[in-house]
Amino acid sequence: MNELLSKSISLLAATSTAQREWLKESGSFPSTDEIALLFDDCYNGLSVDSDIGLSSSIFNKLKKINTLLDAASFPNESDTWSEKSLDYQPWTEIRMLAISILEEGIGGNESK
Repeated sequence: MNELLSKSISLLAATSTAQREWLKESGSFPSTDEIALLFDDCYNGLSVDSDIGLSSSIFNKLKKINTLLDAASFPNESDTWSEKSLDYQPWTEIRMLAISILEEGIGGNESK
């Protein structure tokens, strides 16, 4: 779980160019939903008390990413799932949160 979560956060923190390349390699380009689905697979079932050692700060940032991705799922926000949206909100906010998580350290390297 820790390795998959780290991979997901690294992908969310990547530049939009790198994310587009990943989407092309995964075969889901131009839709960005595969990035969100990878995160969702990791996020579901996590808690601040999880066995991978999440600090409350990191857990709260993960929760915020999840909230942003959930909000993007509303029908009137369908452009969020287009690769063009990777340079705009909410993806830029998600990217900043993911970068912050990586800087803080994930998977037990952070201080509690």
